[in-house]
Amino acid sequence: MWSIWRACACRPSAARDDENRHQGALGRYALAALISGHPSTWSPAISPFLERMRERSPLPDGTPAIALGLAINGISTYGFLVLARRAVGDEAYGGLAIVWSLVYILGPGLFQPLEQEVARATAARGSLGQGSAPVLRQAANIGAVFLALVFTGVLVAWPLGLSGMLDDRPDLLAALLLGLAAFAFAELGRGILSGRHLFTEYGRYFAAEGISRMLVAGALVIVGIEVVGAYAITLAAAFLLGTFAAGFTVRPFVNPGPPSHLNELSPALGLLLATSISEAFLLNVGPVALAIIGDELGEEAPGVFLNGLIISRIPLFFFQAVKASLLPALAARAADDDLDGFREVQLRLVGAVAVVAAGSTAAIAMVGPWVVETAFADSLGSRDMGLLAASGGGLMLMLSLSLGLVALNHTRLAIVGFLVAVVVFPIALQFPNEPFLQVEVGLLAATSAGAIAQGVLLRIEFARHRAAGRMSSLA
Repeated sequence: MWSIWRACACRPSAARDDENRHQGALGRYALAALISGHPSTWSPAISPFLERMRERSPLPDGTPAIALGLAINGISTYGFLVLARRAVGDEAYGGLAIVWSLVYILGPGLFQPLEQEVARATAARGSLGQGSAPVLRQAANIGAVFLALVFTGVLVAWPLGLSGMLDDRPDLLAALLLGLAAFAFAELGRGILSGRHLFTEYGRYFAAEGISRMLVAGALVIVGIEVVGAYAITLAAAFLLGTFAAGFTVRPFVNPGPPSHLNELSPALGLLLATSISEAFLLNVGPVALAIIGDELGEEAPGVFLNGLIISRIPLFFFQAVKASLLPALAARAADDDLDGFREVQLRLVGAVAVVAAGSTAAIAMVGPWVVETAFADSLGSRDMGLLAASGGGLMLMLSLSLGLVALNHTRLAIVGFLVAVVVFPIALQFPNEPFLQVEVGLLAATSAGAIAQGVLLRIEFARHRAAGRMSSLA
Protein backbone atom coordinates (compact mmCIF):
# COMPACT_ATOMS: atom_id res chain seq x y z
CA MET A 1 0.00 0.00 0.00
CA TRP A 2 2.93 2.39 0.51
CA SER A 3 3.55 2.09 -3.22
CA ILE A 4 0.10 3.58 -3.91
CA TRP A 5 0.96 6.79 -2.11
CA ARG A 6 4.40 7.00 -3.65
CA ALA A 7 2.95 6.51 -7.11
CA CYS A 8 0.19 9.07 -6.49
CA ALA A 9 2.79 11.59 -5.40
CA CYS A 10 4.45 11.30 -8.81
CA ARG A 11 1.24 11.45 -10.79
CA PRO A 12 0.94 14.36 -13.26
CA SER A 13 -2.30 16.29 -12.96
CA ALA A 14 -3.24 15.60 -16.58
CA ALA A 15 -3.13 11.88 -15.94
CA ARG A 16 -5.94 12.20 -13.43
CA ASP A 17 -8.31 13.03 -16.30
CA ASP A 18 -7.32 10.02 -18.40
CA GLU A 19 -9.72 7.42 -16.98
CA ASN A 20 -12.31 5.03 -18.36
CA ARG A 21 -15.69 6.62 -19.13
CA HIS A 22 -18.79 4.58 -18.50
CA GLN A 23 -22.38 5.16 -19.54
CA GLY A 24 -25.55 3.60 -18.16
CA ALA A 25 -28.20 3.86 -15.51
CA LEU A 26 -27.72 5.61 -12.19
CA GLY A 27 -26.88 2.34 -10.46
CA ARG A 28 -24.11 1.69 -12.95
CA TYR A 29 -22.79 5.22 -12.42
CA ALA A 30 -22.66 4.65 -8.67
CA LEU A 31 -20.86 1.34 -9.10
CA ALA A 32 -18.37 2.86 -11.53
CA ALA A 33 -17.79 5.73 -9.11
CA LEU A 34 -17.03 3.28 -6.34
CA ILE A 35 -14.68 1.23 -8.48
CA SER A 36 -12.85 3.92 -10.38
CA GLY A 37 -12.96 6.75 -7.87
CA HIS A 38 -13.07 9.29 -10.70
CA PRO A 39 -15.77 11.84 -11.59
CA SER A 40 -15.71 11.03 -15.30
CA THR A 41 -17.69 7.87 -14.48
CA TRP A 42 -20.43 9.64 -12.58
CA SER A 43 -23.94 10.64 -13.64
CA PRO A 44 -24.34 14.32 -14.56
CA ALA A 45 -27.07 14.49 -11.91
CA ILE A 46 -24.73 13.54 -9.07
CA SER A 47 -21.38 14.56 -10.55
CA PRO A 48 -21.12 18.02 -8.87
CA PHE A 49 -21.90 16.62 -5.43
CA LEU A 50 -19.48 13.69 -5.76
CA GLU A 51 -16.82 15.94 -7.28
CA ARG A 52 -16.96 18.18 -4.20
CA MET A 53 -16.67 15.12 -1.96
CA ARG A 54 -13.71 13.87 -3.96
CA GLU A 55 -11.92 17.23 -3.75
CA ARG A 56 -12.34 17.29 0.04
CA SER A 57 -11.27 13.69 0.51
CA PRO A 58 -7.72 13.14 1.82
CA LEU A 59 -7.62 9.72 0.18
CA PRO A 60 -5.50 9.19 -2.94
CA ASP A 61 -7.20 8.43 -6.26
CA GLY A 62 -8.04 4.76 -6.50
CA THR A 63 -8.44 4.14 -2.78
CA PRO A 64 -12.07 2.91 -3.11
CA ALA A 65 -11.11 0.33 -5.73
CA ILE A 66 -8.22 -0.94 -3.65
CA ALA A 67 -10.26 -0.99 -0.44
CA LEU A 68 -13.00 -2.95 -2.20
CA GLY A 69 -10.47 -5.46 -3.54
CA LEU A 70 -8.91 -5.87 -0.10
CA ALA A 71 -12.31 -6.39 1.51
CA ILE A 72 -13.16 -9.12 -1.00
CA ASN A 73 -9.73 -10.64 -0.46
CA GLY A 74 -10.19 -10.70 3.30
CA ILE A 75 -13.63 -12.29 3.21
CA SER A 76 -12.55 -14.93 0.70
CA THR A 77 -9.44 -15.68 2.77
CA TYR A 78 -11.67 -16.72 5.66
CA GLY A 79 -13.63 -18.89 3.24
CA PHE A 80 -10.46 -20.56 1.97
CA LEU A 81 -9.16 -21.32 5.45
CA VAL A 82 -12.50 -22.73 6.60
CA LEU A 83 -12.68 -25.01 3.54
CA ALA A 84 -9.07 -26.16 3.90
CA ARG A 85 -9.37 -26.75 7.64
CA ARG A 86 -12.44 -28.94 7.26
CA ALA A 87 -11.04 -30.84 4.27
CA VAL A 88 -7.61 -31.82 5.58
CA GLY A 89 -8.27 -32.16 9.31
CA ASP A 90 -6.67 -30.62 12.39
CA GLU A 91 -3.14 -32.05 12.20
CA ALA A 92 -2.54 -31.51 8.48
CA TYR A 93 -3.97 -27.98 8.73
CA GLY A 94 -1.12 -27.13 11.11
CA GLY A 95 1.35 -27.72 8.26
CA LEU A 96 -0.70 -25.49 5.97
CA ALA A 97 -0.59 -22.78 8.65
CA ILE A 98 3.22 -22.93 8.67
CA VAL A 99 3.39 -22.65 4.87
CA TRP A 100 0.95 -19.73 4.98
CA SER A 101 2.99 -17.92 7.64
CA LEU A 102 6.34 -18.45 5.91
CA VAL A 103 4.98 -17.30 2.53
CA TYR A 104 3.58 -14.15 4.13
CA ILE A 105 6.76 -13.45 6.09
CA LEU A 106 9.31 -14.06 3.33
CA GLY A 107 7.14 -12.94 0.40
CA PRO A 108 6.20 -9.42 1.52
CA GLY A 109 9.45 -9.07 3.45
CA LEU A 110 11.65 -9.62 0.40
CA PHE A 111 9.52 -8.66 -2.58
CA GLN A 112 7.20 -5.87 -1.41
CA PRO A 113 10.09 -3.36 -1.43
CA LEU A 114 10.68 -4.35 -5.04
CA GLU A 115 7.04 -3.56 -5.82
CA GLN A 116 7.43 -0.17 -4.16
CA GLU A 117 10.57 0.70 -6.10
CA VAL A 118 9.05 -0.49 -9.39
CA ALA A 119 5.98 1.67 -8.70
CA ARG A 120 8.13 4.71 -7.90
CA ALA A 121 10.37 4.30 -10.95
CA THR A 122 7.41 3.60 -13.25
CA ALA A 123 5.53 6.66 -12.00
CA ALA A 124 8.61 8.85 -12.41
CA ARG A 125 9.15 7.61 -15.96
CA GLY A 126 5.47 8.06 -16.75
CA SER A 127 5.64 11.73 -15.79
CA LEU A 128 8.42 12.09 -18.39
CA GLY A 129 6.57 10.10 -21.06
CA GLN A 130 9.01 7.17 -20.80
CA GLY A 131 8.10 3.47 -20.84
CA SER A 132 8.86 1.11 -17.96
CA ALA A 133 9.77 -2.13 -19.76
CA PRO A 134 13.47 -1.75 -18.83
CA VAL A 135 12.45 -1.14 -15.20
CA LEU A 136 10.48 -4.38 -15.17
CA ARG A 137 13.42 -6.31 -16.62
CA GLN A 138 15.83 -4.83 -14.08
CA ALA A 139 13.42 -5.58 -11.23
CA ALA A 140 12.96 -9.14 -12.49
CA ASN A 141 16.73 -9.64 -12.36
CA ILE A 142 16.88 -8.35 -8.79
CA GLY A 143 13.88 -10.47 -7.85
CA ALA A 144 15.53 -13.56 -9.33
CA VAL A 145 18.56 -12.99 -7.11
CA PHE A 146 16.34 -12.57 -4.03
CA LEU A 147 14.40 -15.69 -5.00
CA ALA A 148 17.57 -17.74 -5.46
CA LEU A 149 18.79 -16.65 -2.02
CA VAL A 150 15.53 -17.49 -0.28
CA PHE A 151 15.27 -20.84 -2.11
CA THR A 152 18.78 -21.68 -0.93
CA GLY A 153 17.90 -20.69 2.62
CA VAL A 154 14.73 -22.80 2.62
CA LEU A 155 16.53 -25.86 1.21
CA VAL A 156 19.35 -25.50 3.74
CA ALA A 157 16.80 -25.17 6.56
CA TRP A 158 14.87 -28.27 5.45
CA PRO A 159 17.13 -30.85 7.13
CA LEU A 160 17.84 -28.49 10.05
CA GLY A 161 14.28 -28.39 11.39
CA LEU A 162 12.02 -27.00 8.69
CA SER A 163 11.07 -30.53 7.61
CA GLY A 164 9.69 -31.24 11.08
CA MET A 165 7.66 -28.03 11.06
CA LEU A 166 6.17 -29.07 7.70
CA ASP A 167 5.43 -32.62 8.91
CA ASP A 168 8.20 -34.05 6.67
CA ARG A 169 5.98 -33.48 3.63
CA PRO A 170 7.80 -32.68 0.35
CA ASP A 171 4.52 -31.39 -1.11
CA LEU A 172 4.43 -28.65 1.54
CA LEU A 173 8.05 -27.77 0.74
CA ALA A 174 7.12 -27.53 -2.95
CA ALA A 175 4.11 -25.38 -2.06
CA LEU A 176 6.33 -23.03 -0.05
CA LEU A 177 8.83 -22.60 -2.89
CA LEU A 178 6.12 -22.20 -5.54
CA GLY A 179 4.24 -19.75 -3.33
CA LEU A 180 7.32 -17.54 -2.92
CA ALA A 181 8.06 -17.59 -6.66
CA ALA A 182 4.45 -16.73 -7.52
CA PHE A 183 4.39 -13.98 -4.88
CA ALA A 184 7.50 -12.40 -6.43
CA PHE A 185 5.86 -12.50 -9.87
CA ALA A 186 2.70 -10.88 -8.48
CA GLU A 187 4.63 -8.09 -6.76
CA LEU A 188 6.33 -7.10 -10.01
CA GLY A 189 2.97 -6.93 -11.76
CA ARG A 190 1.42 -4.90 -8.96
CA GLY A 191 4.36 -2.49 -9.03
CA ILE A 192 3.70 -1.73 -12.71
CA LEU A 193 -0.06 -1.30 -12.10
CA SER A 194 0.56 1.04 -9.19
CA GLY A 195 3.20 3.06 -11.01
CA ARG A 196 0.87 3.49 -14.01
CA HIS A 197 -1.98 4.58 -11.68
CA LEU A 198 -4.14 1.64 -12.77
CA PHE A 199 -5.77 1.44 -9.38
CA THR A 200 -8.94 -0.30 -10.55
CA GLU A 201 -6.76 -3.11 -11.91
CA TYR A 202 -4.68 -3.02 -8.72
CA GLY A 203 -7.81 -3.54 -6.63
CA ARG A 204 -8.95 -6.23 -9.05
CA TYR A 205 -5.76 -8.14 -8.26
CA PHE A 206 -6.67 -8.49 -4.58
CA ALA A 207 -10.24 -9.48 -5.36
CA ALA A 208 -9.18 -12.06 -7.97
CA GLU A 209 -6.45 -13.49 -5.76
CA GLY A 210 -8.81 -14.08 -2.86
CA ILE A 211 -11.74 -15.36 -4.93
CA SER A 212 -9.60 -17.72 -7.02
CA ARG A 213 -7.98 -19.18 -3.91
CA MET A 214 -11.37 -19.88 -2.36
CA LEU A 215 -12.85 -21.27 -5.59
CA VAL A 216 -9.93 -23.62 -6.18
CA ALA A 217 -10.22 -24.84 -2.59
CA GLY A 218 -13.95 -25.33 -3.10
CA ALA A 219 -13.30 -27.38 -6.23
CA LEU A 220 -10.83 -29.55 -4.32
CA VAL A 221 -13.42 -30.13 -1.61
CA ILE A 222 -16.11 -31.04 -4.17
CA VAL A 223 -13.93 -33.69 -5.83
CA GLY A 224 -12.96 -35.07 -2.44
CA ILE A 225 -9.26 -34.15 -2.29
CA GLU A 226 -7.97 -34.18 1.29
CA VAL A 227 -4.21 -33.88 0.63
CA VAL A 228 -2.93 -30.78 2.42
CA GLY A 229 -0.29 -30.11 -0.24
CA ALA A 230 -3.00 -29.44 -2.83
CA TYR A 231 -4.49 -26.69 -0.67
CA ALA A 232 -1.05 -25.23 0.07
CA ILE A 233 -0.21 -25.04 -3.64
CA THR A 234 -3.45 -23.08 -4.06
CA LEU A 235 -1.56 -20.10 -2.60
CA ALA A 236 0.77 -20.00 -5.61
CA ALA A 237 -2.08 -20.52 -8.04
CA ALA A 238 -4.01 -17.60 -6.53
CA PHE A 239 -1.05 -15.20 -6.82
CA LEU A 240 -0.68 -16.07 -10.51
CA LEU A 241 -4.41 -15.97 -11.29
CA GLY A 242 -4.75 -12.63 -9.50
CA THR A 243 -1.91 -11.15 -11.53
CA PHE A 244 -3.32 -12.33 -14.85
CA ALA A 245 -6.83 -11.15 -13.92
CA ALA A 246 -5.50 -7.70 -13.07
CA GLY A 247 -3.28 -7.27 -16.09
CA PHE A 248 -5.00 -9.04 -18.96
CA THR A 249 -6.89 -5.89 -20.03
CA VAL A 250 -3.78 -3.69 -19.94
CA ARG A 251 -2.34 -3.57 -23.46
CA PRO A 252 0.57 -3.07 -23.60
CA PHE A 253 1.41 -3.92 -20.00
CA VAL A 254 4.68 -1.98 -20.28
CA ASN A 255 6.06 0.30 -22.97
CA PRO A 256 9.63 0.52 -24.30
CA GLY A 257 11.84 3.09 -22.68
CA PRO A 258 15.44 4.12 -22.03
CA PRO A 259 17.70 1.57 -20.31
CA SER A 260 17.28 1.09 -16.57
CA HIS A 261 20.35 1.01 -14.37
CA LEU A 262 20.57 -0.67 -11.00
CA ASN A 263 20.59 2.60 -9.07
CA GLU A 264 17.16 3.47 -10.49
CA LEU A 265 15.65 0.82 -8.22
CA SER A 266 18.12 0.63 -5.36
CA PRO A 267 18.29 4.01 -3.54
CA ALA A 268 15.91 3.06 -0.72
CA LEU A 269 15.81 -0.70 -1.23
CA GLY A 270 17.88 -1.53 1.85
CA LEU A 271 15.69 0.47 4.23
CA LEU A 272 12.53 -0.81 2.59
CA LEU A 273 13.76 -4.40 2.92
CA ALA A 274 14.54 -4.01 6.61
CA THR A 275 11.17 -2.39 7.32
CA SER A 276 9.09 -4.81 5.27
CA ILE A 277 10.80 -7.93 6.65
CA SER A 278 10.30 -6.66 10.20
CA GLU A 279 6.64 -5.80 9.62
CA ALA A 280 5.91 -9.12 7.88
CA PHE A 281 7.67 -10.94 10.72
CA LEU A 282 5.52 -9.27 13.37
CA LEU A 283 2.34 -9.90 11.38
CA ASN A 284 2.88 -13.60 10.67
CA VAL A 285 5.48 -15.12 13.00
CA GLY A 286 3.00 -16.41 15.61
CA PRO A 287 2.19 -19.86 14.14
CA VAL A 288 5.86 -20.49 13.31
CA ALA A 289 6.97 -19.54 16.83
CA LEU A 290 4.32 -21.81 18.34
CA ALA A 291 5.49 -24.71 16.17
CA ILE A 292 9.01 -24.22 17.53
CA ILE A 293 8.30 -23.81 21.25
CA GLY A 294 5.04 -25.78 21.49
CA ASP A 295 5.99 -29.07 19.92
CA GLU A 296 4.23 -30.97 22.71
CA LEU A 297 0.89 -29.39 21.72
CA GLY A 298 0.66 -31.47 18.55
CA GLU A 299 0.72 -30.74 14.84
CA GLU A 300 -2.63 -28.97 14.88
CA ALA A 301 -1.54 -26.15 17.24
CA PRO A 302 -0.13 -23.75 14.59
CA GLY A 303 -3.38 -23.99 12.64
CA VAL A 304 -5.45 -23.16 15.72
CA PHE A 305 -3.18 -20.18 16.40
CA LEU A 306 -3.44 -18.97 12.79
CA ASN A 307 -7.24 -19.05 12.95
CA GLY A 308 -7.29 -16.99 16.13
CA LEU A 309 -4.68 -14.60 14.76
CA ILE A 310 -6.62 -13.91 11.58
CA ILE A 311 -9.87 -13.21 13.44
CA SER A 312 -8.12 -11.00 16.00
CA ARG A 313 -6.36 -8.95 13.32
CA ILE A 314 -9.49 -7.77 11.48
CA PRO A 315 -9.01 -4.14 12.70
CA LEU A 316 -5.36 -4.27 11.66
CA PHE A 317 -6.38 -5.55 8.22
CA PHE A 318 -8.54 -2.49 7.63
CA PHE A 319 -5.85 -0.20 9.04
CA GLN A 320 -3.37 -1.72 6.58
CA ALA A 321 -5.83 -0.95 3.79
CA VAL A 322 -5.98 2.77 4.56
CA LYS A 323 -2.60 3.56 6.13
CA ALA A 324 -1.14 4.74 2.81
CA SER A 325 -3.95 7.26 2.48
CA LEU A 326 -3.18 8.70 5.92
CA LEU A 327 0.33 9.74 4.93
CA PRO A 328 -0.64 12.59 2.54
CA ALA A 329 -2.40 14.55 5.30
CA LEU A 330 0.79 14.47 7.36
CA ALA A 331 3.20 14.95 4.47
CA ALA A 332 1.30 17.98 3.13
CA ARG A 333 1.61 19.80 6.46
CA ALA A 334 5.28 18.91 6.79
CA ALA A 335 5.94 20.16 3.24
CA ASP A 336 4.11 23.43 4.02
CA ASP A 337 6.18 23.78 7.22
CA ASP A 338 2.90 23.72 9.18
CA LEU A 339 4.37 21.68 12.01
CA ASP A 340 1.72 22.72 14.52
CA GLY A 341 -0.90 21.38 12.13
CA PHE A 342 1.25 18.30 11.60
CA ARG A 343 1.40 17.64 15.34
CA GLU A 344 -2.35 18.12 15.67
CA VAL A 345 -3.09 15.61 12.89
CA GLN A 346 -0.55 13.15 14.29
CA LEU A 347 -1.94 13.32 17.81
CA ARG A 348 -5.51 12.94 16.56
CA LEU A 349 -4.44 9.95 14.48
CA VAL A 350 -2.71 8.26 17.40
CA GLY A 351 -5.67 9.00 19.67
CA ALA A 352 -8.13 7.55 17.18
CA VAL A 353 -5.99 4.44 16.68
CA ALA A 354 -5.69 3.98 20.45
CA VAL A 355 -9.47 4.18 20.86
CA VAL A 356 -10.04 1.71 18.01
CA ALA A 357 -7.37 -0.62 19.39
CA ALA A 358 -8.85 -0.59 22.90
CA GLY A 359 -12.42 -1.01 21.69
CA SER A 360 -11.59 -3.79 19.23
CA THR A 361 -9.51 -5.62 21.84
CA ALA A 362 -12.45 -5.67 24.24
CA ALA A 363 -14.89 -6.70 21.50
CA ILE A 364 -12.68 -9.47 20.15
CA ALA A 365 -12.01 -10.79 23.65
CA MET A 366 -15.78 -11.15 24.08
CA VAL A 367 -16.93 -12.48 20.69
CA GLY A 368 -13.67 -13.81 19.22
CA PRO A 369 -13.86 -17.25 20.89
CA TRP A 370 -17.36 -17.77 19.51
CA VAL A 371 -16.31 -16.71 15.99
CA VAL A 372 -13.30 -19.06 16.00
CA GLU A 373 -15.38 -21.96 17.27
CA THR A 374 -18.19 -21.31 14.78
CA ALA A 375 -15.95 -20.85 11.74
CA PHE A 376 -13.17 -23.32 12.47
CA ALA A 377 -14.46 -25.58 15.28
CA ASP A 378 -11.41 -24.56 17.34
CA SER A 379 -11.34 -23.53 20.98
CA LEU A 380 -9.55 -20.34 22.06
CA GLY A 381 -10.36 -18.44 25.24
CA SER A 382 -11.10 -14.77 25.77
CA ARG A 383 -7.61 -14.24 27.16
CA ASP A 384 -6.01 -15.66 24.01
CA MET A 385 -8.15 -13.56 21.69
CA GLY A 386 -7.74 -10.43 23.80
CA LEU A 387 -3.94 -10.70 23.84
CA LEU A 388 -3.80 -11.32 20.09
CA ALA A 389 -6.08 -8.34 19.44
CA ALA A 390 -4.01 -6.18 21.80
CA SER A 391 -0.80 -7.04 19.93
CA GLY A 392 -2.56 -6.04 16.71
CA GLY A 393 -3.52 -2.76 18.36
CA GLY A 394 0.10 -2.22 19.38
CA LEU A 395 1.18 -2.78 15.79
CA MET A 396 -1.42 -0.24 14.58
CA LEU A 397 0.00 2.32 17.03
CA MET A 398 3.54 1.59 15.89
CA LEU A 399 2.55 2.00 12.24
CA SER A 400 0.67 5.26 12.89
CA LEU A 401 3.69 6.72 14.71
CA SER A 402 5.95 5.52 11.90
CA LEU A 403 3.83 7.51 9.45
CA GLY A 404 4.80 10.67 11.31
CA LEU A 405 8.51 9.92 11.10
CA VAL A 406 8.24 9.10 7.38
CA ALA A 407 6.26 12.29 6.70
CA LEU A 408 9.02 14.29 8.44
CA ASN A 409 11.48 12.65 6.01
CA HIS A 410 13.07 10.48 8.69
CA THR A 411 12.70 7.10 7.01
CA ARG A 412 15.87 5.88 8.71
CA LEU A 413 14.38 6.59 12.12
CA ALA A 414 11.08 4.96 11.19
CA ILE A 415 12.76 1.56 11.03
CA VAL A 416 13.98 1.71 14.64
CA GLY A 417 10.68 0.71 16.21
CA PHE A 418 10.37 -2.31 13.94
CA LEU A 419 13.89 -3.47 14.79
CA VAL A 420 13.20 -3.00 18.50
CA ALA A 421 10.04 -5.11 18.20
CA VAL A 422 11.85 -7.89 16.31
CA VAL A 423 14.57 -8.01 18.99
CA VAL A 424 12.10 -7.96 21.90
CA PHE A 425 9.96 -10.83 20.56
CA PRO A 426 12.47 -13.70 21.03
CA ILE A 427 13.53 -12.24 24.38
CA ALA A 428 9.93 -12.23 25.60
CA LEU A 429 9.58 -15.87 24.54
CA GLN A 430 12.22 -16.87 27.09
CA PHE A 431 9.88 -16.39 30.04
CA PRO A 432 8.40 -19.80 30.86
CA ASN A 433 4.69 -20.18 30.38
CA GLU A 434 2.09 -22.17 28.48
CA PRO A 435 3.20 -22.05 24.78
CA PHE A 436 0.12 -20.21 23.47
CA LEU A 437 0.48 -17.60 26.20
CA GLN A 438 4.23 -17.31 25.58
CA VAL A 439 3.71 -16.38 21.94
CA GLU A 440 0.74 -14.10 22.67
CA VAL A 441 2.64 -12.20 25.37
CA GLY A 442 5.73 -12.11 23.16
CA LEU A 443 3.79 -10.46 20.34
CA LEU A 444 2.21 -7.96 22.72
CA ALA A 445 5.57 -7.12 24.31
CA ALA A 446 7.22 -6.73 20.90
CA THR A 447 4.60 -4.43 19.39
CA SER A 448 4.33 -2.40 22.61
CA ALA A 449 8.10 -1.90 22.74
CA GLY A 450 8.13 -0.91 19.07
CA ALA A 451 5.31 1.59 19.56
CA ILE A 452 7.07 3.12 22.59
CA ALA A 453 10.31 3.44 20.62
CA GLN A 454 8.54 5.19 17.73
CA GLY A 455 6.70 7.47 20.16
CA VAL A 456 9.94 8.48 21.87
CA LEU A 457 11.61 9.23 18.54
CA LEU A 458 8.66 11.31 17.37
CA ARG A 459 8.61 13.22 20.64
CA ILE A 460 12.33 13.97 20.25
CA GLU A 461 11.61 15.28 16.75
CA PHE A 462 8.86 17.53 18.10
CA ALA A 463 11.23 18.85 20.79
CA ARG A 464 13.89 19.57 18.18
CA HIS A 465 11.46 21.55 16.05
CA ARG A 466 10.20 23.49 19.09
CA ALA A 467 13.77 24.39 20.00
CA ALA A 468 14.29 25.67 16.46
CA GLY A 469 11.14 27.79 16.71
CA ARG A 470 9.31 25.86 13.97
CA MET A 471 6.71 24.43 16.35
CA SER A 472 4.88 26.07 19.23
CA SER A 473 4.93 24.63 22.73
CA LEU A 474 2.11 22.33 23.71
CA ALA A 475 -0.70 24.09 25.50
